[in-house]
Amino acid sequence: MKILYMQDVSVSFSKKRILDRVDLELHSESIISISGKTGSGKTTLLSVISGMLKPESGTVLFKEQNIYKWNDFQRSRYRNNKIGFIFQSFNLLPNLTAFQNIIYPATLNHRSISIKDYADCLIEYLELEHVKDHYPYTLSGGEKQRVAIARAIINDPEIILADEPTGNLDEKTGRSILLLLKDIKKRRGVSIIVATHNKNIIKDSDTHYHIINGKLDIKK
Repeated sequence: MKILYMQDVSVSFSKKRILDRVDLELHSESIISISGKTGSGKTTLLSVISGMLKPESGTVLFKEQNIYKWNDFQRSRYRNNKIGFIFQSFNLLPNLTAFQNIIYPATLNHRSISIKDYADCLIEYLELEHVKDHYPYTLSGGEKQRVAIARAIINDPEIILADEPTGNLDEKTGRSILLLLKDIKKRRGVSIIVATHNKNIIKDSDTHYHIINGKLDIKK
């Protein structure tokens, strides 16, 4: 099933065309990788998908609904309920423990189950029990990224947007994060879009796109 569809999406900054009539399809329970040089528009594309950056032209449909016909509140709810974010720099809040970072997005929601109980399940699944009460500055890169992944899925999103999730990790840790993302896709039925230079992620994705000169070309 097609969960997200972009057609003829264009974005410019300071008269420079960053995305040029981009088309993209995301199907349920699939992984898309997006490659391209630094500054090619990968992060811009993720921002458009998340509802944070309105394109100058084109259409972005989530389950056949145009997200840029929604008001700001509706797009905010879409980002918090339907989208999970994973960043290269982790973006953990330094004054919060690992556990507090994980539950932070859920505190903005009204959940029918206990946030704490659900977070504890994620912590066990991601093998973070030993660091749940630690602050980010005490964690390794891999631990920080696992906390970030737990935070990304605490609200049961349908799409995870990952911006260079292995960029600050060594090869071994990066490979473990890739295996974890694949497992999350399988177990939780999440669709994942990854902006990456990592050849292993590209190889293991269901569909690979490449951005060059604002154009998005499908590779497989």
